[in-house]
Amino acid sequence: MKAAVLYKPREIVFEEREMPKVISDTDVLIEVRNVGICHSDIHYYIHGKIGDFVVKEPLVLGHECSGVIVDKGPAVKHLEVGDRVIIEPAAPCRTCDYCKVGRYNICENLRFMGTPPTDGAFVEYLTWPSDFVYKMPDTMSLEEGALIEPFSVALYSVKRGGLSPGDRVAILGAGTIGLMTLLATLACGASEVFITDIVDSKLKLAEELGATAAINVYKEDPIKTIKYLTNGKGPDIVFDAVGIERTFTQALNLVKIGGKVVVIGLGFGDLTTSPIINIPCKEINVIGILRYANVFPQAIRLAASKKLPLVKLITNRLDFSELVKGMEMIAKGEKDAVKVMIKVR
Repeated sequence: MKAAVLYKPREIVFEEREMPKVISDTDVLIEVRNVGICHSDIHYYIHGKIGDFVVKEPLVLGHECSGVIVDKGPAVKHLEVGDRVIIEPAAPCRTCDYCKVGRYNICENLRFMGTPPTDGAFVEYLTWPSDFVYKMPDTMSLEEGALIEPFSVALYSVKRGGLSPGDRVAILGAGTIGLMTLLATLACGASEVFITDIVDSKLKLAEELGATAAINVYKEDPIKTIKYLTNGKGPDIVFDAVGIERTFTQALNLVKIGGKVVVIGLGFGDLTTSPIINIPCKEINVIGILRYANVFPQAIRLAASKKLPLVKLITNRLDFSELVKGMEMIAKGEKDAVKVMIKVR
């Protein structure tokens, strides 16, 4: 089978590997169909690391994926060969303290696709534990199935943020996760959603998806504008989908007294000038997000039942052979690129 392997920053090699086999009674073998390129893939592609996760050996990237079951272990009862499936790319140990309380996203021994040392989904076939593989609704396309992973990040963020129907929300960053968070907050009852970015095409898409106001921070002050639109109070919850000092500072200044700041983005750099004093003085709850836990089935049902326009986020569709082109498209910051979808097979 064909696999796209990262050997060093900006060097992906297509090579032939042996077809994986079902070894565990509870595993399934999946023919990979669609994989979205995530910004975490780009971090590894450019820098060879994200924080403490460093690429030391050749690694297959990719984790936003869907496919078709081609084989399964004898203990797998909820899936059949030929089923179209969505893969939750986390494989926790199930025995550590965090797993036992349901927070398997911070499992001490977590394997996560495309994160060292676990190979990811830019391959033609892979095996995965069946309890983290979900049958796709008949009404959902394989492209939509691959988008459930980033939508799950957004839905988990909304749940962790404790959004209540009628809340006002601000989202900093209109990339894939910011736009997914827009859809998730609206689906969960937010009354007004303000979103910021520096790219007009992404802000236009945000308005098409239902944003109350889409603000280009290069053209107007987002804090003044959103404060004005909320009668001087600020949003109940601010989601930072960028994760750099500038946006974290904006979040602390923007959120209402007693509100919440949910940090989703995996930005680089330390905090040196952010007004940390605002956290105790405004009694702000700051909540960190690491991927998701216990939301994939809900995300699938919500996306299917409400017919959320997830595929509108796909701006570029490429074949597997064009993977490097897609990586470079995002790495070079092509303004109109939101979600690049790779058709593996």
